[in-house]
Amino acid sequence: GGNNPESSSFRFVIIDEAFGRSSDESTRYGLELFKKLNLQLLLVTPMKSIDVVTDYVNFIHLISNKDGNYSIITNLTIQEYKENKSKQQMEVMV
Repeated sequence: GGNNPESSSFRFVIIDEAFGRSSDESTRYGLELFKKLNLQLLLVTPMKSIDVVTDYVNFIHLISNKDGNYSIITNLTIQEYKENKSKQQMEVMV
């Protein structure tokens, strides 16, 4: 069932531009609702919203394209992200 974490159903949701225009409060409300529904989320969100979602995700995948030719992906666990989240450190990583 919906509240049973052992449920065999697959509940995967992808949200593009997730919470880009939402307040932090409404973002947290939505994420708590998704958590209660046992949904597995893939959120595509701008960097400005990332700190709001960090308590609800396990991995961060940063995509950058500095010169416009090739995109680079940097994969981090949420712990690695939190340890290196200063803007200067993130710019070096991506």
